[in-house]
Amino acid sequence: MTAEEIANFFETDTFSVTFSPRGLQYLSLKSKKGTRLIELMLIEKHGPDPESKLIIDETRNFLQTGRHKMPLDLTAFTDFQQSVFRAVGEIEPGTVAFYGDVAAAIGNPGAARAVGSTVTKNPVSFFLPTHRVLPRKGIAICRTGAGHLREKLLAHEGHDLSKLRGNYICTRKKSCLE
Repeated sequence: MTAEEIANFFETDTFSVTFSPRGLQYLSLKSKKGTRLIELMLIEKHGPDPESKLIIDETRNFLQTGRHKMPLDLTAFTDFQQSVFRAVGEIEPGTVAFYGDVAAAIGNPGAARAVGSTVTKNPVSFFLPTHRVLPRKGIAICRTGAGHLREKLLAHEGHDLSKLRGNYICTRKKSCLE
């Protein structure tokens, strides 16, 4: 899988990233809030620097296997949030879990809403597979933004989205369409 194929899959040619000495802290496919931009199409022409190579290699690995070896730095989050992120990282590719399942897995079965809130704070996009964690009522119909990426990744992993949908339409302004 080439950088161009990765760009086509994610519908962007730029990743915005921040690395710390511990690993990837931030990855966005849309915003420019990271400390640097990785221009996927330029990598094809000029060759990658070490961080860009790591991003490309592990993105390719993730898209091909559902797994990656990207070191993640999630130390900015609370202990509870880090436990949620660890549990999410253990969800097998091709499977989904509900917020309540993750809450039970971390030993806090009454914390489904807190798990849902934590999942929305995912700072590293697909490298933390929060797309595999769903509300019990199912996923909304989304066409852009994080909901669109979730659907795309779930479909890529072999899920029938019609079986995962709830009976509602996402109403976030500027991010979802009916």
